[in-house]
Amino acid sequence: MAPRLIKKLLGRSGKRQRLYLEVRPDGIAWAESGGSAGFLDCPPAKREQVLGALSSERSWSGADTTLVLPLDQYQVFQLERPEGVDESELGDALKWKLKDFLDFNPSDAVSDVFPFPEDASRGRGNLVNVVAARKSLVSELVALVENCGLALISIDIAELALRNLVPRIDPDHRGAALVHMRERFGQMIVCKGETLYLSRRLDVTSDDLRDASSQENAVQSLALEMQRSLDYYESQLGQVPPAVIRLVARDNVLPLSSMLASYVAASVETLDWAPFGLDQDLDSRCLVAWAASLVSAGGDDGLVQQVNLYTDELRPRREQLQAGAALAVLVLALFAIAVAAGVVRYQESGLQADTTALQQQNEQLRSSVEQLTNEVEARQPDPEVEAALERVTATLARRQRLLERVENLIATETAGFSAPLSALARQVPQGLWLTNIRLDARQGDVGLAGKTQAGRLVPVYLEKLGDEPAFAGKTFGSFRLDREEDGRWIEFRVATSADGEGSR
Repeated sequence: MAPRLIKKLLGRSGKRQRLYLEVRPDGIAWAESGGSAGFLDCPPAKREQVLGALSSERSWSGADTTLVLPLDQYQVFQLERPEGVDESELGDALKWKLKDFLDFNPSDAVSDVFPFPEDASRGRGNLVNVVAARKSLVSELVALVENCGLALISIDIAELALRNLVPRIDPDHRGAALVHMRERFGQMIVCKGETLYLSRRLDVTSDDLRDASSQENAVQSLALEMQRSLDYYESQLGQVPPAVIRLVARDNVLPLSSMLASYVAASVETLDWAPFGLDQDLDSRCLVAWAASLVSAGGDDGLVQQVNLYTDELRPRREQLQAGAALAVLVLALFAIAVAAGVVRYQESGLQADTTALQQQNEQLRSSVEQLTNEVEARQPDPEVEAALERVTATLARRQRLLERVENLIATETAGFSAPLSALARQVPQGLWLTNIRLDARQGDVGLAGKTQAGRLVPVYLEKLGDEPAFAGKTFGSFRLDREEDGRWIEFRVATSADGEGSR
């Protein structure tokens, strides 16, 4: 187990394969950083089986993975950014303002923010886009990825993934519109360069577009939604609408672009895949996952609008430490346990030697008592002999009591160290490690010192120790926290005695 864990931790430091997944109700779309992409039909009940088989087939084990949520699995709202809130806490702070808009409690949401374009706020203040998704849904997707042996690193959203296509079709940053038609709905985004200005859901199904009886109404509804989006982009955001709308749809037989052209002021054209280096059209079901993979080719350092819904509350606790820190904690813990075990064995061997010597002396005294007893029985009682016999008997009794105490001490020392050490190692939370341990089995005192990334982990650790039989009834009277100068770690010392501290 340990070699596999160390190999996994060390493997994270090298260059790793990147994988992008969009888990949809009708199947799983995937794309690799090298450009390969595909789609597998499967019902939700067979997702893990299908993804696991695909991972084995394409050797994805341990690949760094980005999940992209489809449009129907999250919501985006524009809110004014509050003053004085740190960037890392902005998502959690703003999600509570959505309680009147969400159909679930904000405490059950995961959220993040990305900037709203400054030139589109039109006097409405400093706005940000707040992304909120149901935590239970996202947790299921996280579990799916991890159960298939993939290393999840981020969770993106569909419009920001599609945004990655725009620089190829809008090199002059004048503005571009893209419509992606799916089976149950469509999605339209309007961007300038790498900045997303507008995203809108288009409630038209592919079945309505294919059905001759409903086709005309469906085309008109779709065109109306697209034109309304362009009008909003111009009137409310103060931007010049793009002259061309690029269309991506799975059903290429249907001349949808020409059907829409008569209802929309802008030209409607099918997306040309040549600028992306593709010899043939991409399966539109893979578009979102494939578009997300484009960011790795050009690097994502320059992107201002980014989200990651893979928050700390969703991450496995074992992933909270970096690989180097986790390995250091592992080595330190093993070293501490080895040292403690060595000390216990050394003390036990010393006590055992003392016990053996006392047993030998006791045997000698017993032989002397037997010899004296025989001599007394062989002759008349002598007062001096009786007195000597009483002294020897008393000495023997004292030695016997001392021997019993030493034997009890051996049992107490052995039990006193192993049980607390096992409890200490068993309850250590991720993000906290011990650097010093002091155990006094005779007095019952306990002293601990260590480091943690978050001060809240120390009381959590002490509370869990209280549930261990070895620490039942223990009260930590001394508690001290100190932050290091560089601010990365928090040192702590705790002790059971009110006037003492942890090991120094």
